[in-house]
Amino acid sequence: MIGVIARKEFKLICRDGRILWTAGILVLMLIVAAATAVERYRGISEERAAAQALVEEQWQSQGEKNPHAAAHYGLYAFKPVTPLAFFDTGVANHLGVSIWLEAHRRNRAVAPPAQDMTAMLRFGELTTAFTLQVLLPLFVILMAFSAFAGEREDGTLRQVLSTGVAPWQLFLGKGLGILAAVATIVLPLFALGLVALALTAPQLVLAAVLLLVVYAVYAVVFLALTLAVSARGRSAQTVLVVMIGFWALCTFAIPRVAADVSAHLFPLPTSAEFQAALDADLATGLDGVSPAAAIRDRREQTLRLYKKENVEDLPINFQGIVFSIQEELGARVFEKHFGELQATIDRQLDVHEALGLLSPRLPVQAISMELSGTSLRAHWAFARATEDFRMQMIEVMNRDLTFNSRPGEASYRAGEDLWSQVGNFRWEGTALSTALASLGPSFMTLALWLLVAMVAMWLAARDLKAHAS
Repeated sequence: MIGVIARKEFKLICRDGRILWTAGILVLMLIVAAATAVERYRGISEERAAAQALVEEQWQSQGEKNPHAAAHYGLYAFKPVTPLAFFDTGVANHLGVSIWLEAHRRNRAVAPPAQDMTAMLRFGELTTAFTLQVLLPLFVILMAFSAFAGEREDGTLRQVLSTGVAPWQLFLGKGLGILAAVATIVLPLFALGLVALALTAPQLVLAAVLLLVVYAVYAVVFLALTLAVSARGRSAQTVLVVMIGFWALCTFAIPRVAADVSAHLFPLPTSAEFQAALDADLATGLDGVSPAAAIRDRREQTLRLYKKENVEDLPINFQGIVFSIQEELGARVFEKHFGELQATIDRQLDVHEALGLLSPRLPVQAISMELSGTSLRAHWAFARATEDFRMQMIEVMNRDLTFNSRPGEASYRAGEDLWSQVGNFRWEGTALSTALASLGPSFMTLALWLLVAMVAMWLAARDLKAHAS
């Protein structure tokens, strides 16, 4: 019986010209979004790879110079991109794509792509994820809103119930028929994407499959809620108005409110405020230990170790140690201030996760960005990797200056052999396990939405009547 009902519902959908036109528009938007993503991925990935190769060549061919001068010469680290970053661009367009690595400074990422976009693109870029988050639930609503209310208005619901079919069978059959129609439209595109991904980036296939499951659950949530409202609605028009209002709240209003509320509860410092606090601690040091005091203490320790009276008599260049101390103390200050900034952003994300109880789009959005590597957490991981590489680069320079030059030897020069010891910056993105570890609350919220939708549908099935009460 369930199969018969599902096939009937599927055929009715396929014969409805309005739904076919809507499906055509959805498919067209998905194709355009995917084609645009492929083209942008090819262009941007090649561009950043070429830029990274260029700065590495410049570093390697900078010529002979003092290692500390080379540390100030520095180089850029560019954030790599993956195909999934164009399935869901997340917040990546509003964050910098490269970080300048140099001595004594931990710089922030610069050149966010949104700066080069038109006002319309900054408002909302057409991506596959955006299309699915906004238009997929609307498409489900348009297919399901009249499932019961329409038959009630036509008088056919009484006839169907009089055949002895159980309400739960009716709900399940109609739901499966609608899901089959959605799958017929969406799954072929996903299948093509998975095949392309398996050929170009097989390590991302599992993340893509998880994304498919998440968006399928998202569609089921809206389907179950629409069927539940349709079962209780007096007319199909009323059901449509109610569900369109719910869709607008979930996809536009609540995400905007969540952003404003999180920013109000946990405001971020301005760039000027952040830099002023950073510079103040760099000058005075943390825990009451100034850079000058730390250098003085280390000088005394080093002189006792080598049993010398003056740094000029040391078999090493104490200036290299001075530079290392400055880097160590500076790193502590950077960790403090950048850590506080990240903690504030994490609290904002916690607010988003909590407000996901009001809209299923919020947990889906969070999961989609995290699995695509375009979330704030992914950006922080890139920044962390660049800072680790910067400290490694500076340590190589300072160690060479300390042990291979003499005190006061201003003419000391290093060359290509030293530059090659730094290596090349490579970052492959966050591991899937790391991304999943941060998504527990979002998965739980989405599961709660699914449970609520299923309970609503079960209650509607239990109380299903030929006439609305």
